[in-house]
Amino acid sequence: MRYAWLICFIGLMTGVIITPVIFLLLLPLIFVRKNYIKLYVVCVALGFLLSQGSKLNKEIEVVGFVTVKKSNYCIATNVRYYQNGKWKRLKHDLKILEAKIEAGKEFYAFGNISTTFSYPRYVLKPIFCETSPYTAKGLWKILSILQDWKKDQQKLIEEALPNHAKTINGLIFSDGNFDKAESEKIAKSGLGHLFAVSGLHVGIVYAAFEILISFFTYKFYLRRSISTIFAILFALSTGPTPSALRAALMLAIWNLFKILDYPIEPLNVLGIVGAVNILLEPYSVLSLSFLMSYSATGAILFFLPKLKKSSKLLQPFAVSLSAFLGVAPFLSLFSYVNFLSPFVGIVATFAITPLLWGICTSLVLNLIGLRSLALLTTKGTWPFAFVAEKLLDFSLIFPSVHFGIFGYVLFVGILLFSVWHFGHKP
Repeated sequence: MRYAWLICFIGLMTGVIITPVIFLLLLPLIFVRKNYIKLYVVCVALGFLLSQGSKLNKEIEVVGFVTVKKSNYCIATNVRYYQNGKWKRLKHDLKILEAKIEAGKEFYAFGNISTTFSYPRYVLKPIFCETSPYTAKGLWKILSILQDWKKDQQKLIEEALPNHAKTINGLIFSDGNFDKAESEKIAKSGLGHLFAVSGLHVGIVYAAFEILISFFTYKFYLRRSISTIFAILFALSTGPTPSALRAALMLAIWNLFKILDYPIEPLNVLGIVGAVNILLEPYSVLSLSFLMSYSATGAILFFLPKLKKSSKLLQPFAVSLSAFLGVAPFLSLFSYVNFLSPFVGIVATFAITPLLWGICTSLVLNLIGLRSLALLTTKGTWPFAFVAEKLLDFSLIFPSVHFGIFGYVLFVGILLFSVWHFGHKP
């Protein structure tokens, strides 16, 4: 099967979100002769089993590791809870309605827990909560160190460019701490994807380190391997978010296959990464970031080969338009659709690229103790931050629309028609 991993990914997603009744209705399809349908049903069953949660008391003690911090909540993983005299693993991420907990720290909390049909599935309203910066070990220690590096770099950005620090930290780390009005402005601009670390950001960081490493070695394998490691570390510093994890894993698998000279089917690589993501956290499929990241990437990987004969000048627009088609159904349902965004997004990418390269250079200089030079380098990124902010304002000239369910159906129809049009053989 050409798209076996993609089928696995879709099957796992289906299994996580369906009800037991629908699951039972799908089971007889296992007897269909088509192998791809059998594979799909098996993966649906696996996804359904993975999504089953634990039966918890209303009041509960938990410990875990905080990966993401927002203005009024944080998200924790590697969570364990105390019940019936034993510590047990939760198997899912936990949302904690507490603003004082820092990312990169292990914590203990006691409070009331509830479940939702969203990501994260479990939500804790703490009565008591405290963190410890000294207990993390193994992978969690690495994540803790990366979070400390990120916080130090964010402070440096705030020191160098206080008037643009929110924008830069939002663009680079998806951590601008925007208030409600600022968040709505970004959503209406249609450039919200630039403020969520994704394939664009990971790719830019990867390219920056590959260029830097090329000054020291010309060896293909070494250059690719080291650059990929730095890109993965950058993605991990974001939590990692579903979109950052997707981008980093795709890059790692892609380069591994290139080094091994193994044939690559892009949509299958997306399927492998998506399946891994769901195995790590099944309810990530209910994250809007997850849905938009995979739908945008899937649209690009599908449409771009069909348009490769088009002019080189039109290719950036083709990529931007493909991504827009992929995310438009979700934007219309949960946010705003700005039809100017595919055009402004291209220009914004050219501003963000040198900005991200400059911040990467500043980070390296800061890590080796050259803080003054790091500050100077960060200040040098001011023109690009200024351009990004002006593009954000410019995109608001064009009205944004919240279509709701009507827009969702409309854009899904347009997307399916486009897939049929470019995918069928006359």
